[in-house]
Amino acid sequence: MRLTPWFRTIAVFVLVLSARAASPASPGPDGGLTGLVEDTRGAPVAGAVISLFGKGVAGAGLVVLSDAAGRFSLPGVPAGSYTLRALGAGHLPAPARHVTVLPNRESTFTVSLTPVGEDKAAAVAEAKAQEEDKDEAPSLSELRWLLRHKRRSVLEARGPEAETEGRNATSPPPPHLLASLVPDLAGTVEVMANPIPADDGLEPATSYSMLRLKGRIANAGQWSLGGVVAESESASWRMAAEFVFEPGGGHRLQAGTGYGTRALRPFAPGDRAGRGDNHNVGAAFLQDQWQVTDNVTTSFGGRYSYIGFLRNSNHFDPIASVALRRDDHTRVSATVETRTLAPGGDLLALSTLATAPAVAFAFIDDSLRPERSARVELAVDQSFGATTFRAVTFYEDVHHQLANSYQGARAVRSLHIFDAGDTSARGMGVSVGRRFGAVSGSVSYRFGRSSREAAAGSSSASAALLAKDCDFHDLATRLETSIEGTGTRVVAFYRLIHLSPDVERPNRSPNTNHRFDVQLSQGLPFVGRITRADWDFLLTVRNLFYETSEGAVLDELAVANPPTRVLGGISVRF
Repeated sequence: MRLTPWFRTIAVFVLVLSARAASPASPGPDGGLTGLVEDTRGAPVAGAVISLFGKGVAGAGLVVLSDAAGRFSLPGVPAGSYTLRALGAGHLPAPARHVTVLPNRESTFTVSLTPVGEDKAAAVAEAKAQEEDKDEAPSLSELRWLLRHKRRSVLEARGPEAETEGRNATSPPPPHLLASLVPDLAGTVEVMANPIPADDGLEPATSYSMLRLKGRIANAGQWSLGGVVAESESASWRMAAEFVFEPGGGHRLQAGTGYGTRALRPFAPGDRAGRGDNHNVGAAFLQDQWQVTDNVTTSFGGRYSYIGFLRNSNHFDPIASVALRRDDHTRVSATVETRTLAPGGDLLALSTLATAPAVAFAFIDDSLRPERSARVELAVDQSFGATTFRAVTFYEDVHHQLANSYQGARAVRSLHIFDAGDTSARGMGVSVGRRFGAVSGSVSYRFGRSSREAAAGSSSASAALLAKDCDFHDLATRLETSIEGTGTRVVAFYRLIHLSPDVERPNRSPNTNHRFDVQLSQGLPFVGRITRADWDFLLTVRNLFYETSEGAVLDELAVANPPTRVLGGISVRF
């Protein structure tokens, strides 16, 4: 069929009008949106998910996370009306609110999140959030999808090319379909190494690699799976899995298991005498946290440990606690627990930093047993806005305390691990923590009295580490800050322990040690924009032997002359 000139002219005119109607109007000057996320007491909420939805972003939505000071920023947003939502861990979702972004101006908003209270209040708030603004506000599954597949930065390309790609791209499937096809999965890959070989002759340049995955189980639980491998002359590895279930009735079940190889390798062949070649370790635990009433919470459970390279390889450690909450600011708790500590640290600790002091050759006595400790603690926690206060009194009884001593000349020092006997400690302490903008810090001080009964045939090195009857003072400080706009995070920890013998025994000299840990994390946003993951450069300088969460009160004091380690690496969070 041949078209007449008149018909061809009409057709071209219609196509031009259609093209103009389909193409978006030229964007006007962009604006910006900044704000602060805080709880009902005025304390900033870090890591909250802030989402912005509206026609100005073509329905794709913008997502950003609040920093350590609770601040967030969404620059380069086209002028117009939007729907703003906020979600924070441990808080109820904030109601959707309509905001307006003006051209060439930066609008500021404050979002308030309510801490999760009783289950009924949380259920009512969630139902209301689902009912209001169904057409404009995203569902929780949509936000999870955006966090997995959208860039963490809102500085995406805009203009004709980006708009063309957006129109040609296939729209994502509905959220409910994604929830069934794509698992809610996140994880971390971390590689650490000694950039400078240690000067003690024990740790050559060694690399540590860790992989950790985590996600949710339907709507009633969480799971995590991880493994760490340390490569030196021979590889050692550990892996662990953890599951958290909320079956209802106020119960929260936590279960986990782990297995791997020993991290310490013996100098003397006789270390394996009488025990074969079994060098495996493992652990499993189960704990139930029960919200009995609005103000009463109990927790009880147990942990089984297997340490194949020591005598008395099998141990079970029960734990029980109860917490009473008088109001939103005051909490009283009592805890009774036992622990088993193996040479090299906690069997379920999956951390490249925690692995570092353990991957070494060591002299281990054939009769060495794992350390067993029992602890009773009573604590009171009080919060005053951004300030927290804690007072505690405790009693601790330790059997077969592990003593770690680096002996010999500096260039050829060797690690000796031996039984330091039985130790008991009783005392009290206070701690204060506060946040100042982007800086948070805490100071804790414990003091009390300790006594020790030396093990049969113990060496003079054991007596030098811990005197028989002493007063102790333990001061620890921690400082954490994030430098806004740079992706830099610094954590510094310092601990001073002083042990003073009785005045009746002047031949005993005081024992004081200093421990520190400085960690630097530098974000690499230019790599993150390419891979859609969070990349960080890590640098750590430390001479801590134990992690701050493991061991008894005076275990760090039972370590003599630990080397200072310098570790560097890369962390990828996806």
